[in-house]
Amino acid sequence: MNKIIYSILITCCSIVYANENPYPNRFEGIFEEYDGHRLDLIAKFIPENPVILEAGCHYGYDTIHFIEKWPDSKIYSFEPNPHSFGIFLENTRDYSNVTAFPIALSNFNGFGLFYICYGSNGDNPVFEGASSLLEPSEEMKIHYQGPRILVPCHILDDLCKTINLDHIDFMWLDMEGMELQVLSSSPNILKTVKVIYTETNFIKFRIGMTQYGDLKSYLESQGFVLLSHWYAQGFQGNAIFLKKELYPL
Repeated sequence: MNKIIYSILITCCSIVYANENPYPNRFEGIFEEYDGHRLDLIAKFIPENPVILEAGCHYGYDTIHFIEKWPDSKIYSFEPNPHSFGIFLENTRDYSNVTAFPIALSNFNGFGLFYICYGSNGDNPVFEGASSLLEPSEEMKIHYQGPRILVPCHILDDLCKTINLDHIDFMWLDMEGMELQVLSSSPNILKTVKVIYTETNFIKFRIGMTQYGDLKSYLESQGFVLLSHWYAQGFQGNAIFLKKELYPL
């Protein structure tokens, strides 16, 4: 969720690029035509009653889309930001198939610093969707101002044992750079996943932020293939990875 940063960078770069977009839209993979219907594409490869894990559920807007698409799904949602989590609970209170956790998925169990983003002035919660366990890079600190809080962190494999979750059909990851850390620390549950939808990054907005090439290489080593990737070249995007044995080609 770095749309605000995207706008800032476009504004700054326009001085140099004379109003040209320095981050042109690109696509790789297949099924480019599903850009506006990505859940329809994902639905081709998962059951009608999927187990969904959503990391970075924010206010619950995506969660509600999942419920509308898969009314018989079971959704496990994670959001460590207390303010966002409160809004999430309010927005999803009528849905019995959602189990919410006010914690951060990570590569360790314990408590970690969570960097809440309130924008360049450090006072506007509208930007808190860009919050992360990762510290902002020196260049981006001005845009990621806000409080730091301690939040509970859990390794996904360990948590799955605790709540008796033995498989996940579909992962939706909006973790502001923590994707590789979380996935690589939980190989057991990853083996059960059919589809992963994840934000991708080509810039290190934060220290240790997962970069697209590293994420793609890791997932391929774990038996996934890239299905579709919509992205702004050199900036950010969103990708769908599919378990190889389900690949349509």
